[in-house]
Amino acid sequence: MQGFSDGGADLAQLQSTMRTIEVACTSIQMHINPTAAEATILSLAQSPQPYKACQFILENSQVANARFQAVAAIRDAAIREWSFLSNEDRRSLISFCLCFIMQHASSPEGYVQAKVSSVAAQLMKRGWLEFTAAEKEAFFYQVKQAILGAHGVDVQFIGVNFLESLISEFSPSTSSAMGLPREFHEQCRTSLELNYLKVTGLTALLQSLLES
Repeated sequence: MQGFSDGGADLAQLQSTMRTIEVACTSIQMHINPTAAEATILSLAQSPQPYKACQFILENSQVANARFQAVAAIRDAAIREWSFLSNEDRRSLISFCLCFIMQHASSPEGYVQAKVSSVAAQLMKRGWLEFTAAEKEAFFYQVKQAILGAHGVDVQFIGVNFLESLISEFSPSTSSAMGLPREFHEQCRTSLELNYLKVTGLTALLQSLLES
């Protein structure tokens, strides 16, 4: 099957890609030629820079499983292509995921939200040793405002869930495989604990919310 690269993608092409992924997801659910459907979904994740198509699916598809597969493809492609992405592109992908879960905080499709939150946490960790202090603080400011309840209870719940995902991702025993040495995971964990969670008070804030 032809890949779903973003190169020169226009609206018609984005809509076509979305419909193709939606049909594949529906086929799997209905057990109609699942092997071909799975191959179609896999081709999305394996395509070079499929981010625009994936973001379009996340923002426009009415099929929850299609949105789930789209964010999974963002994760796989970003981890694979990380060294080739610009720093702006890396930050943009994380910001997109964070904004998505905040904007869809009241969505009844919790598993899609959880996946987007997990991907944001994984990408934040992947770039942790490369992002500047200001870039990290910008991410945490958005999360802290959510946890403090500045945007309502639903967003607060999403903020807490994201922070839990982040802490889990930074723990070597529960982190996702990224093809990187154990030292990378240890350095990320130490940096997060010493320089951010304790300094910003996010750990204490999370604990107080979980106990309330």
